[in-house]
Amino acid sequence: MKRAIATVSMPGALSEKLGAAAEAGFQGVELFENDLTYFDGRPEDVRELARSLRLEIIALQPFRDFEGLPEPARAKAFERAKRKFELMGRLGTPLLLVCSSIAPEALGDMDRIAADLHELGELAGQFGVTVGFEALAWGRHIDDYRQAWAAVERAGHERVGVILDSFHMLAPHLPVDDVARIPAERIALVQTADAPGIAMDLLFLSRHFRCFPGQGDLPVATMVQQLQKIGYDGWLSHEIFSDEFRAASTRRIAIDGMRSFHWLGEQLAGAAPGAALPAIDGVEFIEFVDDGNRPSAELVRLLRGLGFRRTHRHRSKQVELYRQGEINLVVNREDEGFAHAFYLLHGLAVGAIALRVDDPAAATARAKAMLASPFVGPIGKGELKIPAVRGVAGSLLYFIERPGPRGAFFDVDFVPDPEAEAPPALGLERIDHIAQVVAETELPSWVLYYKAILGLEVAARTDLADPHGLIVSRALTNADRTVRLPLNTSGAERSAAGRFLQQTAGAGAQHIAFACADILQAAAALPAELKLQAPENYYEDLAARFDLDPALLERMQALRVLYDRIGAGEFFHLYTKAINGVFFEVVERRGGYDRYGEANAPVRLAAQAAAERSAAEVITELRG
Repeated sequence: MKRAIATVSMPGALSEKLGAAAEAGFQGVELFENDLTYFDGRPEDVRELARSLRLEIIALQPFRDFEGLPEPARAKAFERAKRKFELMGRLGTPLLLVCSSIAPEALGDMDRIAADLHELGELAGQFGVTVGFEALAWGRHIDDYRQAWAAVERAGHERVGVILDSFHMLAPHLPVDDVARIPAERIALVQTADAPGIAMDLLFLSRHFRCFPGQGDLPVATMVQQLQKIGYDGWLSHEIFSDEFRAASTRRIAIDGMRSFHWLGEQLAGAAPGAALPAIDGVEFIEFVDDGNRPSAELVRLLRGLGFRRTHRHRSKQVELYRQGEINLVVNREDEGFAHAFYLLHGLAVGAIALRVDDPAAATARAKAMLASPFVGPIGKGELKIPAVRGVAGSLLYFIERPGPRGAFFDVDFVPDPEAEAPPALGLERIDHIAQVVAETELPSWVLYYKAILGLEVAARTDLADPHGLIVSRALTNADRTVRLPLNTSGAERSAAGRFLQQTAGAGAQHIAFACADILQAAAALPAELKLQAPENYYEDLAARFDLDPALLERMQALRVLYDRIGAGEFFHLYTKAINGVFFEVVERRGGYDRYGEANAPVRLAAQAAAERSAAEVITELRG
């Protein structure tokens, strides 16, 4: 099937939209008439621009409120149609999209509707063009694709076909099996869109939350599979309406659209366009960027307080390695190159995440095929060449092989640190999850990025109550939960997510959670001044909500450990204070608990807001 995108799906001026669509690899575009109305030029200029970009203008849309009208509105509708057909000739497009009427005066008699469509087909034939009829989910009389097909079939005109739209089929939960009853040659166009699985008025959901397939929760692949069964090989065209996309960059949205097609194609064919999904078995290291001239004493103090020791130094760079259990934390203080540039933009931050994969080259090939941007940095003599692609906020996502004959990555690029001192061990074992903050306009993009490139599963949306605004979270994981990547965003600037984006210029990773076997032992070893203090009332509430042993609850309160329970699963966790917005979490999971302690998020968010206010007050006093 050929791939197109409706110009309404992208922000910007029409020329920008066409250029971005061509660059992303689309073969055609549906031209939204408002884009033409606002274009400073003639329809012939649009036709020539599209031709120069090797894009087909596959349709003009939308033509509204046509069928079933009484006179004199009916005559006026045909006059409008004639003008559109003349315009289509100037644009060089063969198809007019007609959506089912929502006009209050429209009549619902099917014979009348079919007669209108037949006569419209006759008029279209005079101009050498065709018509596609689409059922809007909120149409006055026709709101089901099966009704639209019945009207087209009854009209019986070769220049009138049916248009299928995944949103209008799947959001109202219509069965898709009946697609098999429609001859493939009578389908004029197929539009593809996804949406979050939330209960909402369909018109409002469509206008504000439509997203690309793979970014929402609708079974778009199931619908397209039905088209494959009947042999449809015409155009698939993304048609998206979203408040977030309207505020994003034209180029990024076009890339998202093509990445969505790659992902959708994989769901249908069972094969990636570049390489199979990488087998991931965890996070190999997290790399912080820091100031080489004035290293952060706070970061070192916090890492040591958490039981990490500096075990290695890089052979040729200002890079140190801190280790504990299976956890590797790299601190990069180079004064040039990527790390330095990232530090200048974001301050102390996570600049890179390295995933252990079975085949780094294949993982990189897949990422490139899914339109990720590759990164190649300078490699010193004898150092490992670790492939990478750009991730959230321009950070790096490395693909690194599991330890082999040469040992782990630090056995090659690093030397043991003879000055290393052993801090008190907290028993931290591995990285449990890495939570990243993204701009509100970018959340769907990064959800699709991780699904397409790594094959991660995405959980349903979770709303976190911040004292200063709502935070939306979507967690992505691999099948065995060795990689967990919650993505958080907020439209409220004063929320914790909003403050982090402002403070760090959108650095990405905000909090890192470490798993341990004994949270109480770890909490006892972690210095109290490094902990985020939960309010006393929280523990009163715990006593009322759960039948915890009083002695355990008292110890948890003394150590500032939080708690959640779902079924037989239990979750114990605590947080550290933040440095430049970045903080750590220590967790213990029991009984198959698979969430992130969301019930305690409001407590954590309130405590962080209070801690930031206190820090600001101290600074104000010192300055005064």
